[in-house]
Amino acid sequence: MAFLDNSGDIILDAVLTDTGRKRLAAGDGSFRIAKFAVGDDEIDYNLYRNSNSSEGAHPSGSAFYDVNILQSPVLEAFTNNTSIMNHKLVSYSRDDLLYLPVIKNNDTVSQTVDKNTTAFTDIPVGGYLVTTDYTTSDPDTFSSATSTSPFRTFVGVVRGNRSFATAGQFICLDQGIDNTDLSVQKLDSADALRETQYLVEMDNRLVQVLSLDGTTVARPSFIDDDNIASYYFSLNSNAQYFAAPDGQAPGVAEFNRSTNEDSPADTFSVIGDTNGGRYGTRFAFRLLAAENLQTSNVLFDKLGGNTASNYVNSGAVFRFIDSTIRVTGFTTGYRVDIPVRFVKKT
Repeated sequence: MAFLDNSGDIILDAVLTDTGRKRLAAGDGSFRIAKFAVGDDEIDYNLYRNSNSSEGAHPSGSAFYDVNILQSPVLEAFTNNTSIMNHKLVSYSRDDLLYLPVIKNNDTVSQTVDKNTTAFTDIPVGGYLVTTDYTTSDPDTFSSATSTSPFRTFVGVVRGNRSFATAGQFICLDQGIDNTDLSVQKLDSADALRETQYLVEMDNRLVQVLSLDGTTVARPSFIDDDNIASYYFSLNSNAQYFAAPDGQAPGVAEFNRSTNEDSPADTFSVIGDTNGGRYGTRFAFRLLAAENLQTSNVLFDKLGGNTASNYVNSGAVFRFIDSTIRVTGFTTGYRVDIPVRFVKKT
């Protein structure tokens, strides 16, 4: 890995993805370049120096406002998908867009571990604790824990063992235009800003996607050489992962404009507020801890560590591994990273 020399001519540096290299090596004719992506991970746009800049306009005039950006060091392309292209660029042909949609983790429908307290440290802020084995997932294990412990309140705890999967929290995301300048409405089904396809990426050694009713383990579309599993979900084919009125996700609040004209907002929404916002789709799924985490401590010893005693007022010590669940909208390219901590009572 090195920096490209961008002091002169424009340089295009491209590499194949893991899938592309695999198909090229197969030599069976399946290799065909169909898509490409560009990103700007290295660029700091605060370096743009016009009259609004904190440093003032560039002394050499308007032709030099962006010179610091154009001369920023840029890394050469490399193939590790876990550490490059974190900020992809997107193009829209429409010229009437004043707002762009986002995807947000819905901590109202499924509360994160830090939702109702700031007392705990060493937790995945904005994310979840994921229990791995039967003992850690069983609420009775922590019947004597402090009443404020997440293992007693269920707040922010995903039960990753199948026996208790439907008893805990799950991953829930709202998509739409998060701006109160717009009245509360549901995005039209034909609107290009409405997300109907999602890509979910996670470490296949640690976790799998489980349906909301706890009956079906989803099959990944692809597992790369870094053991990152990619799951593809479409509203047309996987309605059980989308909330009504778009889909049929069981136990997930409907994502729609209220019929109450005085307060038309969805009370569970994290898009907009009571007076504004445009709703796209609500996407949800559960997590199932991998068999390796349930029956063995090898990965905990290799990738994780041990918590302090009386972790989050539970009265127990846990083995843990920190990881991330990544969800990307296929249509808009917007991405959300949700921190998770896999825990197993010692």
